[in-house]
Amino acid sequence: MLAGICLAFVLPHAFGKPAKSGKPLESKVVYDLVEKGAKLSSQDAERLEASVKAKPDDVESKIQLVSYYASLTNAEDWNAIKATRVAHILWFIEHDPKVGFGLFQVSKGLYRLHCVGDPLADPAGFELVAHAWLNQLDKHPKDDVVLGQTIEAIEYCKPEVAEKLLLARQDAASLGKLYASAVLGLNGQSYATYDVGLSLPELRQSAFAKHAYSTLDSSKNAEMLAAAAIRVLATGGQLWADGKLDWDYTPFGTKLLTMARAEGSNALMLSTLQTTLPARGERPPVMLRVGGNVQAVNLIRKVTPRYPDAARQRRITGTVRMTALIGLDGRVLNLELVSGPRELVDASLEAARQWIYKPTLLNGKPVYVLTRLDINYEVSSF
Repeated sequence: MLAGICLAFVLPHAFGKPAKSGKPLESKVVYDLVEKGAKLSSQDAERLEASVKAKPDDVESKIQLVSYYASLTNAEDWNAIKATRVAHILWFIEHDPKVGFGLFQVSKGLYRLHCVGDPLADPAGFELVAHAWLNQLDKHPKDDVVLGQTIEAIEYCKPEVAEKLLLARQDAASLGKLYASAVLGLNGQSYATYDVGLSLPELRQSAFAKHAYSTLDSSKNAEMLAAAAIRVLATGGQLWADGKLDWDYTPFGTKLLTMARAEGSNALMLSTLQTTLPARGERPPVMLRVGGNVQAVNLIRKVTPRYPDAARQRRITGTVRMTALIGLDGRVLNLELVSGPRELVDASLEAARQWIYKPTLLNGKPVYVLTRLDINYEVSSF
């Protein structure tokens, strides 16, 4: 008999409890510090700077200050602000390149530096930060976390270096995103959110952007093409709707989408892409990644999988793990098998395709959801 079928999700990494020894903070603590930092007054920031000067390892004050500086919209002396901000970011890179005391995992873009495009853009500071990350990568050449952080830090301002690192890693998807970002002329991401930054003509017309366009246009790599199509069409749609783009990105994005499918890509997000220009001010629906245990709360129709006779007779148990794309109406649009006993896969997919969720809303608008489904088969008696 089928003893139990349930959803499961690996919870976000817990960073451990705060410690003076340099251990990371719990994610909730970091979130709270980030929120608190964004609301600081200039007088509060001055007091925290004094505290950090007296106690250089005051991690909680540093996180608040990084958040404060990233939230500024005006300042009397931007150069002073930039120098102070860079010093704090360098401290986190040099003291804990893997997790940044939790800052790099939960702080969104507070630690990012742009080299052009906004008041906090700092070419000189960027070079220092890029050097610091590349130095850490030299020390930890086989560490994927450090590699990922390094690429994130340099991809917009040193795309040629990021390309070399990704080619050595043979990371086709990340290369596709890198090339697509160059084609769009992106200068980075928001300091306060994961939102896209600006599309700048000087970046779109750069030598690397031309190289990126040519590389994608002649690519036969399905994974690279899919990632590039997603970046061009999804991000391009946001930029167009926000009035940050003045040229039609859809022909090239649609071409990439067609090429990706022709090369056999079945990436789940491809079915969510809009190939026509959105209305100004109306962003296309976005996709959120939601944990399986969180998404399960919205489940309003669940079909129990059948237990295949052959599997029961052979006492086959285990977990069938799937990635699910949930549509704007809450219905399952597509499923991708991650792992599981092959004898149990078909029954699991058949059932999960019929599940229905309450639509997920963001700012009052429905969004696509990418989540994980785990169906567990346990035979308690025969």
